[in-house]
Formats: sequence, structure tokens, C-alpha cells
Amino acid sequence: MRMPKNWNKLTLNEQESWLVKKYQEMLTEVDSVTKMLAKIRGGQRIKIADEISRPDEAILKA
Repeated sequence: MRMPKNWNKLTLNEQESWLVKKYQEMLTEVDSVTKMLAKIRGGQRIKIADEISRPDEAILKA
């Protein structure tokens, strides 16, 4: 895991809040993967749309 460049200059409270934020992001990702795995094990196929369905979205991504 990459720490911010100013990690050593952060106070204890700032370091803790940064780590808690990262921890919550990881829990969210784990929860998402767990739900997808449950769907697959339940026999449901997962399709992830790679297509761009809106023209204005294509402009934003370019």
C-alpha cells in the first residue's frame, strides 16, 4: 500500500483518519467482490458493460 508523500509529517489523528478511510475503501471492495462471487456461485452470470452507451460519455472518457 502506498502512503502519501507527507506521511511522516502528518499528525497521529491525520494518519489514523487516512488509514481508516483506506480500510473502509478496502472493505467496500471486498463486499463488492463477495456479492459478485455469491451471484456466480448461485448460477447467475455477471456481465460487465464495456460499451459506451452514451455519446457524451465517450467525449468525457477521451
